[in-house]
Amino acid sequence: MIVMKFGGTSVADAERIRGIAEIVRDRLDRRPLVVVSALGGVTDLLERAIVSACADDLEALEPVLANLERRHRWALAGCVEESRRHHHLSLEVDGVFEELRQKLRSVRVLRERTPRAADAILALGETLSAMIVETAFREMGIDAIGIDPREVLITDDRFGEAEPDLERTAERARKRVGDVLAEGAVPILGGFVGATPDGTTTTLGRGGSDTSAAVLGSILEAEEIQIWTDVDGLMSANPRLVPQARPIATVSFAEAAELAFYGAEVLHPDCLAPAVRRGIPVRVANSMRPENPGTVIVDGTEPAGDGAVVSVASRGGVTSLRVVNRRMRADPGFAAGVLGSLRSRDLSPDLVVASEIGVHLAIRDDPGCRSLQVELERYGRVEVRGDRAIVCVVGSGLSDGVARREAMEAVAEWEPELFALGSSGASLAAVVPAGRLSETVRGLHHRFFEGDGSR
Repeated sequence: MIVMKFGGTSVADAERIRGIAEIVRDRLDRRPLVVVSALGGVTDLLERAIVSACADDLEALEPVLANLERRHRWALAGCVEESRRHHHLSLEVDGVFEELRQKLRSVRVLRERTPRAADAILALGETLSAMIVETAFREMGIDAIGIDPREVLITDDRFGEAEPDLERTAERARKRVGDVLAEGAVPILGGFVGATPDGTTTTLGRGGSDTSAAVLGSILEAEEIQIWTDVDGLMSANPRLVPQARPIATVSFAEAAELAFYGAEVLHPDCLAPAVRRGIPVRVANSMRPENPGTVIVDGTEPAGDGAVVSVASRGGVTSLRVVNRRMRADPGFAAGVLGSLRSRDLSPDLVVASEIGVHLAIRDDPGCRSLQVELERYGRVEVRGDRAIVCVVGSGLSDGVARREAMEAVAEWEPELFALGSSGASLAAVVPAGRLSETVRGLHHRFFEGDGSR
């Protein structure tokens, strides 16, 4: 069997939903399990609804609810024409929106956004999407059966970023999902959503639908896990920065993990782990152009592509911090103390170069950066530089000494403030001013993929 996960852009409206039904129909012989995200933009709208409810701002809340209901009614009307089926689905959608209003009323009364309440509300986006997709598939002659993910994906109680309990999930999935597959039907599940052992709704965090798909694929020993999105796969650079960027046919798991961490938005970093453990290929494909093969992520750490470098990843929104020990001598607790201050704020550094007399690191922009700076001053002199970006040359071929030296020379031409080899041996990341991000990415892409290295 295969797992087919469709992101929000792939189920954005009725036309897209009918399109994914045709994609699934073409692959029925491979026994697909379908995982869907909320309709494109719906999770953001639900977030806005929670914020408005918490502030008891009905003037802001009601338009958001109206927009949410309109989006789903349009999708329903465009996908389902048969009168009895349409009526039944309309009643189900009515019930979900009544549940949404009740939960938001509770938030208004308490004037507090608890992680548990937020998860219960955000999960409704996937609930609605899965309902509509299941009925649309049936309308188009596909034997589809919806399964509530809370009956299958069992997690811990870290609301907002829950971790799947693989043992308990395996027991549920093999029975509930396996039975549907054995009937020759297509199981439809909302991604991103799970439940604690006592049935309390949880979510896996933004992008968690990828993780849902990978967990289910690994448990059910899928032939392939497919992530359907709105691009032709992983790219040699961000196409918004480099129009000449091209799809990558094949990458290793190590390369894909680095790309996901350093800016490849089409893939959620956490989704790879379950697939890696089982050696299951992950395919990233375009639901708007399903004839394109996309990118296949395969097991192993050896270079999967033709060259040493497969992509130049990048993202902005970074702050650079340099902490210098005032005593300028070896201090065994210095570096540990600096990193401990980040850990106490649940901040994870993107890049670290450390010694006993100085630590230079890059973190994602965070409102707590100012208070972090104040705390770090107890360890030494602190320099903070905001408005920074990270550029990362990715390729398992960088483990080769010659290729690594060439990549370091290429990155050094752009005068980074900080750069370091990744521990996986498949990346070389650098921090540059955000204003130079575009030219740096274009220059490195030209060097590795287009020409002889001239700017």
